[in-house]
Amino acid sequence: MLVRGLIVLAGSAALALGLIAPAQAAIVDPGGMGASARMAAPKYPGQVKCPKGDYQLCIDGGPGGFAIKGKKFSGHANAILLRNVKNVTVSGNEFKNLSGSTGYAAVHVKNSSGIVIKNNVFSGLRNGGKMHGVYLVKTSGSSITGNKFSVITGDPVRIRDGSKNNVVSGNTFTKSGQYAMFSEWGRLDKGETCGSGNIFKNNKYGTGYSGKKLPLIKWGGRGGGSTGLPLTWSNCKKASIVNKGGNTRI
Repeated sequence: MLVRGLIVLAGSAALALGLIAPAQAAIVDPGGMGASARMAAPKYPGQVKCPKGDYQLCIDGGPGGFAIKGKKFSGHANAILLRNVKNVTVSGNEFKNLSGSTGYAAVHVKNSSGIVIKNNVFSGLRNGGKMHGVYLVKTSGSSITGNKFSVITGDPVRIRDGSKNNVVSGNTFTKSGQYAMFSEWGRLDKGETCGSGNIFKNNKYGTGYSGKKLPLIKWGGRGGGSTGLPLTWSNCKKASIVNKGGNTRI
């Protein structure tokens, strides 16, 4: 207590002499009430300030090995961005009423692996056909299981640019999708690559967002949108998404 009192006294003296600014004076309080009020520690390892795009929670790097669970995300363009991370679980969350001009996905994953997305609810995701429930970019060895997807303008699960060995199973899809329940698209004309070993199986599905029946999978998509190219599918030498069966129409 004596040492702490001396530190605070020294800080007060420096402030009085004009050696430090008022805003800096608050720093002189190690371990006190002011310390917790000044800056809350990030809740998750690797948590960073989100980039442009109206995300609510962003993880970039870090040790991974943790779970994001039991949260509610709504009222923004996107919810979670995971980038350059391994072994993160996203479970038991609710992603509802997400929309905006920069909307990509409720869970947007880039350059990552071992991501587990399970038992979440995705509903009311709207953005001119581009909005996805889960969007994996350069991501491998991940699973999307036991989730409920409903009223989503874009394909509820989308992969891109070399994403491989990801499994989509045990989910329920209703009134969701523009082209398919699980699709792959990329700028193959700009050097992005096709994925491989991605599996769709044992899911329940209804209609697409428009109310019409959609294919369960589409892969090798290129063009469309602002690319200036016609939208075509199956542009990869080998199917990058495979339907392994067990899917049930509801």
